[in-house]
Amino acid sequence: MRLLKRAARIGGTPDTMENARARKARVRWRGARGRLTLILRLVKTSSELQPDQPVSRFRNSRRFRRFFALAIVTVIPAAILLAHDFWLVPDAFVITPGGRLAVSGQTSSLFPTSLSAVSPDRIVAARVVTADTVVALTSASISGVSMRLGYRPTKAGQHVIGVQLAPRTVRESPASFKRYLDLEGAPEARARYEREGLLPADGRDSLTRRYAKYGKTFVEVGRGARAYESALGHPLEFMPLDDPSALRVGDTLHVRLVMLGRAVSDGRFHLGSIQMGATQLRDTLAARRSASQDVSGTTDADGHAAVVMTRAGLWNLRTIQILPALKGSGADWDVHWATMVFAVSARR
Repeated sequence: MRLLKRAARIGGTPDTMENARARKARVRWRGARGRLTLILRLVKTSSELQPDQPVSRFRNSRRFRRFFALAIVTVIPAAILLAHDFWLVPDAFVITPGGRLAVSGQTSSLFPTSLSAVSPDRIVAARVVTADTVVALTSASISGVSMRLGYRPTKAGQHVIGVQLAPRTVRESPASFKRYLDLEGAPEARARYEREGLLPADGRDSLTRRYAKYGKTFVEVGRGARAYESALGHPLEFMPLDDPSALRVGDTLHVRLVMLGRAVSDGRFHLGSIQMGATQLRDTLAARRSASQDVSGTTDADGHAAVVMTRAGLWNLRTIQILPALKGSGADWDVHWATMVFAVSARR
C-alpha cells in the first residue's frame, strides 16, 4: 500500500516557482524511474511463482492490475511535466470597435491550460501593435492560475499582442543541463553541440542556464488594416507570412522563425490545436487528448516552415531554441521559448 500511495503522488502539481519546479521534476523523475523498475521486477518475479503462491495470486488479481496501471500512468508524467510554455489566449479573436480586448497568459505543458499564473512583475514588455501604432499594455493582473491582460482599442483593424517575460537563471551541473535538453524536447540541439564539442564535460564546474519566454497572438477589431507582418521585437519570434486571422481548415500557414534578428535554420518547432469552448482553459483531459495529436517540424535554411490547418479550433506554434550565451553576459547558455496562438475557422 505504501508503494501504491507513493506512486499515486508522483504526478503532483509543480511549484509555481519555475526553478524549483524544474528541480522537483528531475527529482520526481529519478524517483519514478526507480519505482517503475521495482514494479517491473515485481511483475517478473511473480511470474516465476506457482499459481497457488500468495504473490502470484496477487499478480493475477484485479487489484494488482489496477495498481500496475496506476503506477505506469503516474510515473510517466514526471518526465513530461518539466516543459512549460507560455501562451497568450484571447477571450475572443474578433471584437467590435469600442469593445474590450482581453487576453489570458497561460503557462503549462498542456495547451491552452495553465498550472500557475506568471506574476505581472516578470513582464519586460507587453505591446499591442497595429498597422501604424504601437501601444504599451499596462493593465496586467492575476486571476486564479492565469495572468490577465486588458486593453480597449480605439481604432479598427488587426491587433498583434505580444508579451516578453524577464529572463531567469538556473545554476546546475553539466549532467543536469544535458538531461534538461533531453526532457525539454531538444535532443537534436544536444547532439549538435556534442558534435561541435561545445557541451561541457560531466564533472566540471556547474554552469548557468538563462531562460526567457515570449508569447504572441492576434485579435481582429472590426475590419481594418492588417498588422500580422509587424515584428514585436522579441529575441525569438514566429513571423507569419500569411494572415493568421484569415485561416480556414485546409489552408497552409507559412511562417519564418527569427532569433536575434536572424532566420533560424533547421529550427525544431511543434504545432497543436484544440477545439474552442467555454472550458478550454481548464479542461486538462481535453488538452491531453489534443496534445497526443501534436506534430513537429523543422524550418528550412531560410527559417521558413509551412503548416497545414487540419481542423477548426484554437492553434499554437511553439519552439525552444538553445544556444551558448555571449561571454561575460552572466550565463553559459541561453534558452529562448516562443509561442504563437491563433484561431482557424471551418471551411464555408
